[in-house]
Amino acid sequence: MRITKRYLCLIGALAGCGGGGSTGPSLGVPGITSVNGATLPSGPAGSTVVIEGQNFGETQGTSSVRFSDGAGGTVTATIASATDWTSSFIVTTVPSGAATGNLVVETPGGTSAPVTFTITSGAVFSPSTISWTATTSLPAPLSGLAAAYAELPGAAPLRVVYAVGGAGNNLAPVSTVSFSVVGNIGTLGPWVPATALLAPTAFAAVAAATPGNSRVSAAGFLYVLGGATDAAGSPTTSVYRGTLAADGSVGAWVTDTPLPVALHSLRAVVFHGDLYLVGGSGAGNVPVASVYRTRIASSGALGAWQQLAPLPFRRSYFGLGQFGGYLYAFGGDSGTVAPNGASDASPTALDDVAYAKLDLRTGNLTAAGWSSNGAKLKKPVSKETDVIAGGNALITGGLYNGSKNGATEESYGQLNPDGSVGSFNGATGSNTIQALGGGNLFNHAAVGYVDGRGVFHVLVVGGDDVNTPGAKHSGVYFY
Repeated sequence: MRITKRYLCLIGALAGCGGGGSTGPSLGVPGITSVNGATLPSGPAGSTVVIEGQNFGETQGTSSVRFSDGAGGTVTATIASATDWTSSFIVTTVPSGAATGNLVVETPGGTSAPVTFTITSGAVFSPSTISWTATTSLPAPLSGLAAAYAELPGAAPLRVVYAVGGAGNNLAPVSTVSFSVVGNIGTLGPWVPATALLAPTAFAAVAAATPGNSRVSAAGFLYVLGGATDAAGSPTTSVYRGTLAADGSVGAWVTDTPLPVALHSLRAVVFHGDLYLVGGSGAGNVPVASVYRTRIASSGALGAWQQLAPLPFRRSYFGLGQFGGYLYAFGGDSGTVAPNGASDASPTALDDVAYAKLDLRTGNLTAAGWSSNGAKLKKPVSKETDVIAGGNALITGGLYNGSKNGATEESYGQLNPDGSVGSFNGATGSNTIQALGGGNLFNHAAVGYVDGRGVFHVLVVGGDDVNTPGAKHSGVYFY
């Protein structure tokens, strides 16, 4: 039998077949499994895109990543480095001129099935002047609650805010869960009761996974991680998962992979289909520096917790955010402090800001780990909230030394391309939360969300009051 070059090409035994030979021996049609760890990805022009799949070829060669141009054609994305193209992993950026539509990978082996990529506008968020507006109040006053935002897929996407757990005026944790649909101009609709948690929980971390940020096959999932089971701050390892319906409601809660250690006042973010947990307080309200990561499966189930490089030092009651492939930790307290404590003179409160770069290929932190930012917060502050958007971090409320009349209600700092944060400035405005009757808040919740026009907002929910500790608030305000 005569063995021809064509036969060798067909069985994949001869590298260099298929016209160009720079994509390696695989001649299979390429397939995309996820983009940015999500099945319904989105991002603005210039943002980083991570494409996972198979049969891309070991090197790029003549292969390409193509975005829709919105007019029936395509725009080719730039691959900045040879190491950004592998057989199962491609890193690129959204090219100028790209429009919402099909994203494909083309190789000598064929063209992948398209994935819809939505081009978004960068969040317009200029916090130097703040003007808060009151919207629908919570059903009951709460502090130590957690809030999450989810954009649920459908013919018309539904934008929903969730308020989970917390403690009432008697400081006892509650099991209540409520949700509210975001209106066209940012106001919230009525708060609707959802399925209660399996146990009363306050000072938990909450995160939402949807096809827009994860590989999940359902409309979305809500996770409640750790928390305090009593007023004293007894922590739990419990993790609850609720399935989100297209109307925003939450199905029956189930238990998921428990935390490695019992924690309350920890913080969580979802990035590229992974869930990250940072800091918090353990037994005796002693803070920790631990950082963990787990992969969210398509079923919504959480994998095993993997320990990552710890924070520079232990911290609880702090703010956590993610932007541009970096994690950020703002302020907090490094001392043994009770969750409902209201001292504004804690000697262990922090003005420190730490940041860490994420390895887009593995989901872990890069070898450099966490760095301490040169610029500090305006004051040491704990039990505040932090929301990141548009290249800025907005710090709201919390416990700090000084005036209790709202003069330091807001501050902000700009995030730099290298991950560092610039100097923090006071954000001023005539319509402060305090001036609107919302009090000087701590142990409140906050979340960023977009309205029906695509305009970004910051929402502040509930909280305790620095002036009258123990007087919980039900007010909800957005900027």
